[in-house]
Amino acid sequence: MEEVITLDGKQFLNRKILRGLMYGEGVFETFRYNGRLPKYIDEHYKRLINGAKVLSIPPIEKDEFINHINNTVLKHRSKDLYIKTILVGSGDFYFGSNPEKSHLLVIARDYVPLEKKEIKLTVAPFKRHSSDPTVRIKSINFGRNILAKRYALKKGCDDAIFLNENEEITETTTANIFWVKGRYLYTPSVDCGLLDGITRRIILQEAKKEGFTVVEGRFFIKDLMNAHYIFVTNALHGIIKVKEIVL
Repeated sequence: MEEVITLDGKQFLNRKILRGLMYGEGVFETFRYNGRLPKYIDEHYKRLINGAKVLSIPPIEKDEFINHINNTVLKHRSKDLYIKTILVGSGDFYFGSNPEKSHLLVIARDYVPLEKKEIKLTVAPFKRHSSDPTVRIKSINFGRNILAKRYALKKGCDDAIFLNENEEITETTTANIFWVKGRYLYTPSVDCGLLDGITRRIILQEAKKEGFTVVEGRFFIKDLMNAHYIFVTNALHGIIKVKEIVL
């Protein structure tokens, strides 16, 4: 069967990435490479592979994963880098079939710290469902995150909080959320429909060591309103203070 693919009118020959481009079939990890691989690189690899399993994308070996990152870093002049790894599948164009192979795309660019030390959040104008398997993996199918982020920016905020079908807090478009009241640290349960972030796990462990009572549960926007301190976390920027929730 004849097939012709063009991009801006010119023949497009890199067929390998087209399944991911057409269907958002892929998983990613993002982290900071500051002179060396991050301490929790094993966790990033495991999460990438677990996400790939959900989408039936053939796994990549850990050594190959590390080598592709290191080889990409060597081609960059800076050693303080933003790294994004994307594992996509290739195969036929029928989305009902499983991908036949996997390919790792690695992006390395200069790490740029956040300009703001404190951010403002709002609430996304649409819900997502706690049973959706893609909310628990780092999927490249990022449509709802894009819409929610743009909504937040139009409101003069920096990010948006997703609520689930029960109006429960889940996370923001790019981070897990926490808040403190006295010696209690609160965060939504993974059962609410959110990513079990690597930095999230570290925060929970360290909070317990520091004597905080950690509560993972089902919470609503009203539960944030009398918090003493609110913050969000991700692997790229660490802990970011939230100064305001705009409703």
